[in-house]
Amino acid sequence: MKMKKTLLIASLAVNVLLIGAAGVIVNKQGGMGFIEEQYQAMKSKEEFPEYYRQKKDIFEALEGESADKIFLGDSITDHGDFQEYFPDEKVLNRGIAEDTTKGVLNRIDEVVSRNPEEVYIMIGVNDIAAGVKKETYAKNMEKIVQSFDQEKTRVVLQSLLPVNNDSFNNDLPNSRVDDFNAILEKVAADNNSEYVNLHPHFEDGNGQLQKEITIDGLHLMGEGYDRWIEQLGEQLPEN
Repeated sequence: MKMKKTLLIASLAVNVLLIGAAGVIVNKQGGMGFIEEQYQAMKSKEEFPEYYRQKKDIFEALEGESADKIFLGDSITDHGDFQEYFPDEKVLNRGIAEDTTKGVLNRIDEVVSRNPEEVYIMIGVNDIAAGVKKETYAKNMEKIVQSFDQEKTRVVLQSLLPVNNDSFNNDLPNSRVDDFNAILEKVAADNNSEYVNLHPHFEDGNGQLQKEITIDGLHLMGEGYDRWIEQLGEQLPEN
């Protein structure tokens, strides 16, 4: 009997300690607000992030209009003001932060419906971060390219840019960026689209994104966008 009482007291003590530790963790994370956030995250069955869904809905709600150029991609595209570089043309930005090839495929119909004369695609760094297999990435890119009628739309695949791991994230290796760029070049060749290799014009000689043109090791400063547009002009033949 004495042994059972001792075990009961020990069990209660452990439970109190665990509850106390959980309370400390929750308090550090923001109290009840943290619990609510976690609950909502578990309850949500949405496949794509809120920002993605908002932007997709905004794009689809806009009245259909033809475009001279569309830039399609993730946050690196999303942050660019491409219309400023082509003031005499109708340019649409269809970048969405954190997007992947899966996300692009989920919204590609809206992009195609704009009947662009040219579409410039840069997507894949978030696929790398998410651990997407190279085979899956290649299939998704082929589907994206094949969504366009290349008799009407010039499809340009742009290489992924290097990452500066000192400033950004060592878990996103540039060796994977190189692997995905090789896939992009092959997809372009196999589907009679064009490939622009931006990568060597942004790396520092050691395979890293040049520090002076990035804000955080991944996203670009103004000089980076200037260089991007300059390389499109230099590498692409005129239609």
